[in-house]
Amino acid sequence: MSIVSISNSEPLIRKDDTMRYRPFGKTGLTVSALSFGCMRLSDDQEYNTKLISQAIDLGVNYFETTRYYLGGTCQHRTAPGLVGKIPGVIVSGKEGIGPDQTAYRFRKEIERQLEILGLSHFKFFQVGWFSWGMMQHLLKRGGVLDAIREAQNQGLIQHVGFTGHDTPENFIKCIETGLFDSITVPYNMINRAYEPTIKRAGKLGMGVVAMCPVAGGVLSLESDRLKEALKMDLPTTEMALRFVLANPDVSTACSGMNRVEQLQQNVKTVNEFEPGSCDFGAMCEGLDRLRAALGDRFCTGCRYCIPCAQGVDIPGYMDIYRNWKCFGLDAWATDAVKRVPKDKDAAKCNDCGDCEGKCPNTLDIRKMLKELLSLKKQDPDIS
Repeated sequence: MSIVSISNSEPLIRKDDTMRYRPFGKTGLTVSALSFGCMRLSDDQEYNTKLISQAIDLGVNYFETTRYYLGGTCQHRTAPGLVGKIPGVIVSGKEGIGPDQTAYRFRKEIERQLEILGLSHFKFFQVGWFSWGMMQHLLKRGGVLDAIREAQNQGLIQHVGFTGHDTPENFIKCIETGLFDSITVPYNMINRAYEPTIKRAGKLGMGVVAMCPVAGGVLSLESDRLKEALKMDLPTTEMALRFVLANPDVSTACSGMNRVEQLQQNVKTVNEFEPGSCDFGAMCEGLDRLRAALGDRFCTGCRYCIPCAQGVDIPGYMDIYRNWKCFGLDAWATDAVKRVPKDKDAAKCNDCGDCEGKCPNTLDIRKMLKELLSLKKQDPDIS
């Protein structure tokens, strides 16, 4: 008896003149090295439609969506650009999980997202906002895994992935269960926390979607220090994409795009970049040297410093400080300080020192806050 191909097995599009492609783990799919995160689409639907359609024409074949982005309108904004071009592209959906989630409710959400997007099936559906602590809710009888397996048996889902913000160690445990075909995690030059997770995923043949390759816009501003570390005289955004794609275990860099010019530049960067032309290890060493310049005493994001009695967003300021001092992102840091809401402004600090008493890294938090406030004095546009 001959073997019959699974349902919905049409090949993904390839535009080799404009896009590079990579294997998506052991799925047998070949995904565009640049993928499209749809959470930043604009309010201009006509423009969104043009943008999504042009991305497909340029060879992008992976679009990451969920119903919950953009106030519940993400998939509605994505769908019109897919009309007439759905075969040959991956449009992933995503639904969360929790103690009250059931197989029935999860299945209904899959169907709802398919209807909004105008799809007959998901080539990938993700368990969203996932963590190791939620594994029991995934595996329970009548739970999410039951819904996923039934949907796979019926052709509504081909592959399943997960995404979230748990610790790298916990995500490695999730990977090693063998339950998933892909993982989506934030990864970029200034946030390499999931590098061990990505390496383990690659070794086990999982597809890896690296989201936030330009760190949510942080790397859209220039940094001479990063250029020196990576030995590249290129715009920082271009370096950022090159770094992510230089990692041999990354399948695709998922960039949240909302402008045609941004899409075209990213496509150009990916198409012109030959991963074998650079030394990924040397790039990591250069970034490690920048990190080492701060020594061992930098914020690890434990959040023990809060709540602050005055309402100061101490963890937020510590993120700004680290990126400023470590990576030389002066212009970004100045802008970031400017955008802190007044009710969380460091100017409200009364110098009580309570945060420093709770900091396991014994940081001079008050001194660091004052340094950040000094950026306001240097910028005449900040009142």
